[in-house]
Amino acid sequence: MSRSPASTAWRWLILLAVAEIATMLTFGSYSGALPVLRREWGLSAAQAGAIFAGQQIGYTGAVLVLSALTDVIGVRRIYLASAVWNGVFGLLFAGFARDYPSALILRTLGGMGLAGTYMPGMRLVVESFPAETRGGAMGVYISAFSLGVSLSLLLTGALLPLGWRAVFLVTALGPLAAATLAWAVVRDVSSAPMRRRIEFTRVLRNVRAMRFITAYAAHNWELFGMRSWLPAFLTSLWVQRGLSLTSATARGAAFSSLVLLASGVSNAFGGWVSDSLGRRRTIMIFLTASAALSVSIGWTPPLGLGAVLVLAVLYGLLVTAESSTLSTAVAESAEPDLLGATMAVQSSLGFLVTAISPPVFGAILDATSGSWGWAFLSLGVAAGLGVLAVARL
Repeated sequence: MSRSPASTAWRWLILLAVAEIATMLTFGSYSGALPVLRREWGLSAAQAGAIFAGQQIGYTGAVLVLSALTDVIGVRRIYLASAVWNGVFGLLFAGFARDYPSALILRTLGGMGLAGTYMPGMRLVVESFPAETRGGAMGVYISAFSLGVSLSLLLTGALLPLGWRAVFLVTALGPLAAATLAWAVVRDVSSAPMRRRIEFTRVLRNVRAMRFITAYAAHNWELFGMRSWLPAFLTSLWVQRGLSLTSATARGAAFSSLVLLASGVSNAFGGWVSDSLGRRRTIMIFLTASAALSVSIGWTPPLGLGAVLVLAVLYGLLVTAESSTLSTAVAESAEPDLLGATMAVQSSLGFLVTAISPPVFGAILDATSGSWGWAFLSLGVAAGLGVLAVARL
């Protein structure tokens, strides 16, 4: 029996998601190894956040051009070259990072590779599925992002006893494997005519799209602040219980990977819910709930380690549940011939704030003598602004 077009599309989506997971193996290695790197290099909290932010700056600078270029030259060439770039700079970090300046430069350049795989792949999903199943399909694809970060942290925790350079060496192989898979999977499918130039003015005048993009930026401020600092937060709790820094760091990275694994499941679930409940309502429900967890979780260590770990899993479930719905809403609000440019604006603004959120979080830690409560609360404020942006639609 031959496969139906629908089953073929979902099979293709799974393969694309596997490639996305592989490209993301470099993403969480720094956060997972952060306590060890801070000790070895003598980093302040602000410097530690700045290195993570460097990756986001590299991503933001490249995604504005690379995503928009998919309107001009398609997805395939951009995707393949970017996956290789990501892997190469992961290998260079493993071999040559030795202090704050070198780590900042190499992570910034590596972030540029992520820009040419995640959003261009998302464009393929938008164009390959009809509106009635698009939210669920986007949920599957965007869940691959979270699953990739989770696996990255899991590998980091497992490999850290071998040294942090081994961590970065192994995780850098992921994007190179993704490039091999993408060679067979990634094809240009756009039915809109290719444009001769990149155009952003009409995107910025699209009020509905820009409100969803604003909410996406607020969501990313919260999400990436949480992702970059949750391993260190959990590590601090195990250090307080008497574990060595290396053991506590490995345990914090491993548990954080489970939290992010949970977030991948909720991402797919949120996209599926939005196909029936509606994009706007789904976004408001989940973004409000995650804001409440951000405001509260940093104050919960006195409740005991077990309570914090349970809340961390719930946090992981809620903080990404609206992610796929936001991206679907942006894509559905775009003009068809400007889909790449619209997604470029979405990703550049959305990830620009991720370059700000981690160092702001670290600066709040420094300014409040290590108060996790105030630092996490700042993420909840950002999420609340996203709720307001969508509420006005």
